[in-house]
Amino acid sequence: MRKKKYVVGMECKGLLETAMQKSLPLTITHKNGDLWQVHKSQIVDIQRHRMVITEPQAQAGQTPVQWSPGSEVAVTFKKGYNKCVFVSRVITEEQYEVEPGVKTACMLIYCPEQIEKVQRRSFERTEVPSTENVVVTFWPSNDASAKHYGKLVNLSAGGIGVTMPEQDVPNFHADQQCDIQFVAMPGQEPIVAQGRFRHVARDSGVGLPIVGFQFIGLELSDQGRSTMRRIGRIVTIYSRRQNVSGSYQR
Repeated sequence: MRKKKYVVGMECKGLLETAMQKSLPLTITHKNGDLWQVHKSQIVDIQRHRMVITEPQAQAGQTPVQWSPGSEVAVTFKKGYNKCVFVSRVITEEQYEVEPGVKTACMLIYCPEQIEKVQRRSFERTEVPSTENVVVTFWPSNDASAKHYGKLVNLSAGGIGVTMPEQDVPNFHADQQCDIQFVAMPGQEPIVAQGRFRHVARDSGVGLPIVGFQFIGLELSDQGRSTMRRIGRIVTIYSRRQNVSGSYQR
């Protein structure tokens, strides 16, 4: 089993300082009521026990957020071959002086005690081997009675692609939040996650439409991060099987 890879102490602080100096984009995930939302931000300043980030920018169509002190947020950013993940809490919002005489809307959050590093290759979409017939069940998070079924065609720690007949493709709105369940390999426990509908690819080359979902909220809990690591291991297995299959065909 792949071990968790954490950085702590000065290494953790150094990673955050590098992210600030290089203006690396942050992805901020949190739950607003019953819905997950994803925002973009950057680190402005790092203080002893807290950090200043630009006011998280909501994506188009999302409800504006009233950030309450103590609200939990998941923060991710890309560094080298890794995706860095940590959980923090909101301290307050304020106008922060980014340079003399210039203030901008910012949010203060607590500095993390540790940062988990997940290999970025886990987030690269991998085709499911033709030997695997994985059925995916998904439904709107607010309506468990409206279940849909399809076949898993690609997978990453960031999302999935599901193929199904044209007449069965659901009429989801953009960013529709869904519950998703599938058994990636025989004998394993089901993977259960939440995702948001991203698109339908009708020129996929597989002869059927592919419904794409982005996983959301996995970073915010121990169970979710465990699921993310588990998906990463499955992606590695799928990739190896694809390579073996390809070498036989050659």
